[in-house]
Amino acid sequence: MAKKHVSKKEDTEKVHLEVESWQWETKSPRMTWKYWLVIAILIAVGVLFAFGFLIVATVVLIVGIILNLVFFLFRKLS
Repeated sequence: MAKKHVSKKEDTEKVHLEVESWQWETKSPRMTWKYWLVIAILIAVGVLFAFGFLIVATVVLIVGIILNLVFFLFRKLS
């Protein structure tokens, strides 16, 4: 196989490159009401997850006490 000779190209055209970094030019976002709303929702969901088991346990305990009282009264009356 014959090698192809690469012809030398001479680019006499000058190219001007300018690279801009938008990272340094953009301002940091201000805390608007949307950010505060998202933060409040996240805190509310976190509290519900943290104390949700206590709420469920309290409801189960109250229902259990009421059912025990009702069954106790049925046994005493019969």
